[in-house]
Amino acid sequence: MKFRSFALACILSLGATACDNTSPEESLAVPVEETGVSTAAATATRIYAYEPTGTHELSFETLGTFETRNNRRVLVIRGTTNRYIQDVFSFVPDDAFGTANVISERRFEVVLEEGHELNTMLSGLPLLVAIDTFTGSPTRYYAQIILAPRFFDFRGPTSITVSENVDPVYVRNAAGTDNLMYRGRVDSAATSLTVTAPDGVPTVSRVDADTFQLDWRYPAVHEAVDPHTIPLTFTAALNSGTVVDETARLVVRVTGLAISTNDDPYATWPSPACQLSVYNCIHAQPAGTLDFGACGTYRQVQTCMYASACEVLPGQPLSLTEIDSSPLEPARQAHYLSSIDAYSTPECPATPVTVQAVVDELYWTTQSVPPSDWGEVTDRAGLVDNNYFFYSSSDPLLAAIDAFAGGGPIQAWFAWEEIPCNNCHSYKEYAVLYYPNSGKAVVLVGSHGYDW
Repeated sequence: MKFRSFALACILSLGATACDNTSPEESLAVPVEETGVSTAAATATRIYAYEPTGTHELSFETLGTFETRNNRRVLVIRGTTNRYIQDVFSFVPDDAFGTANVISERRFEVVLEEGHELNTMLSGLPLLVAIDTFTGSPTRYYAQIILAPRFFDFRGPTSITVSENVDPVYVRNAAGTDNLMYRGRVDSAATSLTVTAPDGVPTVSRVDADTFQLDWRYPAVHEAVDPHTIPLTFTAALNSGTVVDETARLVVRVTGLAISTNDDPYATWPSPACQLSVYNCIHAQPAGTLDFGACGTYRQVQTCMYASACEVLPGQPLSLTEIDSSPLEPARQAHYLSSIDAYSTPECPATPVTVQAVVDELYWTTQSVPPSDWGEVTDRAGLVDNNYFFYSSSDPLLAAIDAFAGGGPIQAWFAWEEIPCNNCHSYKEYAVLYYPNSGKAVVLVGSHGYDW
């Protein structure tokens, strides 16, 4: 296999298989069959990305390392390009983030401070890096990097399995701050599971008969990954009565890498919108739910948590649903109107609703009013000039309709038609008031006339 194809296979696996030679630090020397040591799928030590034309090649060491710089603990991730680097700059949407440094002609690093910067990246927010080169076309391109906590170096029997993934999930904090939880998993047919380490110990809870959940808030997950050379020990009391141990180390990995030569990285990698499945899951939970881990990742849930239905649900064609208008009955009688009916429009219309569209929908579905082009359209200010139903802004009929429909802006439509009568003039009058804020429409029908 050619090296380029070999590296592309690494990309497709997102570093989940050992496409590169495993470093001594990450290898386990003796096979499981001979020693009882179990391993997860080996993790690639380097992840690659290529610009489609092949002009630019980029790779990162997957394992981030912790160092002390300027008396601060920082995570350092290191990248390599196939072009001579002029400058590098790291950022997230609308904000510089981390510190990117050129360390040799084709090598650079990105430094993230422990605390806000590291926690933000581990929560699933992609980090963007602008790379300027002396050669190639174009001379600027962008990288998108995804970081995540991952277990590796598993040592123990097969009767206990620690999942490689530790994922960010949304769990409301009783204190009202920090809704980010880091969650792992252990599978073992055991009556109990305990985890020990010098620090960074997770909270353990049982999920089902052979599954346990591991939860860390950020301070504890940082303690667990820094330093990454110290393993956590998992002790399971098996249902058989045997007690077994497994050890594993938690590290920070580069788990995703992409490259783009588009001048606008935000167009290449737009911020994800709320997904309908996540939105529906959140709103299907019982009142008072704190743990939304079943609905998606932390950032997926965070995006949907305060999204309106219309940001997520597909737009609906205009329809009118009749609603109870009995609260308006006293006003109808006081003004001698033939009828007052009320309707609701879709919560999330595919196109903006107008009073003309409401009138035409009524015409085609109920024939209770003429077509919209028979009448005239006005707004709240124009209602006081109407000679049919409203004579001032304090008219009790308008006040009653406002209270019913919720007030706010009004789109109004008025029309009239002459009704044949013997030796008299009789006119039927129509009004439709549409309230955009509530999506309610009120339909009034009345009449007036005089003899010869």
